[in-house]
Amino acid sequence: MEKIIITAMVVVRNEEKYIMQCLNSLIEQDFPKNEYEIIVVDGYSDDNTLEIVKCFIDKNNKNIKIRLLMNKRKILAAGWNIGIKNANGKYVVRIDAHATANKDFLSKSLETMNRMPKNVACVGGKITSVSLKNGDEIVSKVLSSPFGIGNSKFRYSDKEQYVDTVAFGLYRKDVFNDVGYFDETLERNQDNNMHNRIRKKGYKFYFNPEIKSNYYVRNSLKKMLRQGFLNGKWNIVVFRQDNKSLSLRHVIPLFFVLSIIVLLLLSFVNVFFLYVLAFEFFLYVLFAIVFALKKTKKMLEIIKMLIYYFLLHVSYGIGEISSIFIIK
Repeated sequence: MEKIIITAMVVVRNEEKYIMQCLNSLIEQDFPKNEYEIIVVDGYSDDNTLEIVKCFIDKNNKNIKIRLLMNKRKILAAGWNIGIKNANGKYVVRIDAHATANKDFLSKSLETMNRMPKNVACVGGKITSVSLKNGDEIVSKVLSSPFGIGNSKFRYSDKEQYVDTVAFGLYRKDVFNDVGYFDETLERNQDNNMHNRIRKKGYKFYFNPEIKSNYYVRNSLKKMLRQGFLNGKWNIVVFRQDNKSLSLRHVIPLFFVLSIIVLLLLSFVNVFFLYVLAFEFFLYVLFAIVFALKKTKKMLEIIKMLIYYFLLHVSYGIGEISSIFIIK
């Protein structure tokens, strides 16, 4: 009987532009084909995603085991739980439909896990943010910059190390028997909640930059800002459930937006606060320029990055502020 070691999961809904390249990257792995399987969990897509997945399975199911499962709740947490519960592998790894895995993604992940102590629940690697053809390249530059998205090591680090979280991680499947499954009351940011519960149980996360994947970012400013707003909003929802689920980087945009509002209001009382606000913007622009220069030397792109940085941080912070005043 064939032994499945790794179950690769893709939870998807309405991703017809991305799903094929994601699945192709998974069947082109250098990992033995009889030792891993692919599970696609579809949230009743109403575009062509489901048809694409079915055709893909018909074409490739003889070479590798691929299964299609349906997710009635249509949210990521429910989809991940369905995938985990139906996985045959000792390890499970999830990758977004918006992403592609390097050819050695699975083999590097397993090699890293095999040299870890038992208290390491999950290993992950470096994600490169890229844009599709005709997409906004400035968006990908902003979302791969520490100034844009915080100090998530999986975005920019080249050093192996223990970290507080990873993305597209390879998990020991038995960890979920210990900590439980993803919280299906959360529509977003459920991974922050899960990873905090894993850490509370004494498990660790390990980052190896040699485990590589690409993430295809929302290819317009409008989509980036909408995603930022929703991430901010659900950060507060997750925080209400567990105040240790977020780190400092998650709430900096909240304090940034609040500082602007408060200083503007106080400036009507005393002009001194207007100077304080001006100094804050000076420091913000200074840091933004420093980090933008690490991505591009073109003046026009630097200016656009400064604008995108600011709009992203404000949308994120407004999302958090709006959630604070929602009583659930």
